[in-house]
Amino acid sequence: MKKTFIILASMLLALGGSIITQAQNLKIGYVDSQSVLEKLDEVKAANAQLREFAAIKDKELKKDADDFQAKVKDAEDKFQGMTPQMQAATQKELQALQEKIQIKQQSAQSEISNKEKQLFEPIQKRIQDAIKQIATDGSYTYVLDKQVLFHSPATDDLSDEVVKKLQATKPQAATTPATTKPATTPATTKPTTTPKK
Repeated sequence: MKKTFIILASMLLALGGSIITQAQNLKIGYVDSQSVLEKLDEVKAANAQLREFAAIKDKELKKDADDFQAKVKDAEDKFQGMTPQMQAATQKELQALQEKIQIKQQSAQSEISNKEKQLFEPIQKRIQDAIKQIATDGSYTYVLDKQVLFHSPATDDLSDEVVKKLQATKPQAATTPATTKPATTPATTKPTTTPKK
């Protein structure tokens, strides 16, 4: 029994030494991804394109909503003079038009989302590739995002290094300045469908 205990204690000591050695070789860095995004011209250019695209869609939707409201107003003005069949046909027409507008709103939101993905996926891939390269070159075991850390020494911050690497290999199209927040989706105006009687 005593011999077994000595063997077990020796194994635990060896294992403990191995864990300490591994912990000493552990190298952790972090990146402030928000800060990196704010410093990249290509992100500013992508945001500008996204805002412009969203504004075009918003303008189209506003025109449709204005046209619909004009038709509702016209129907309300003429509603009392219509026969019951004409009233029912007008209501049906307005209902179909409203549904068509709602489908266009959903389609526009989907197009904006796809445009955002198309613009930002290549940027995200470049950032990830840069981080992987820096981690490999610097022998980092882990590179984390600053957002998940409660405490982070400034000496382990790789953000500026990532920005420098990205700027050194920046794509040709990154020239348009803009803010870094993605554009909002167009407002979904919900017009009334039933004219007043």
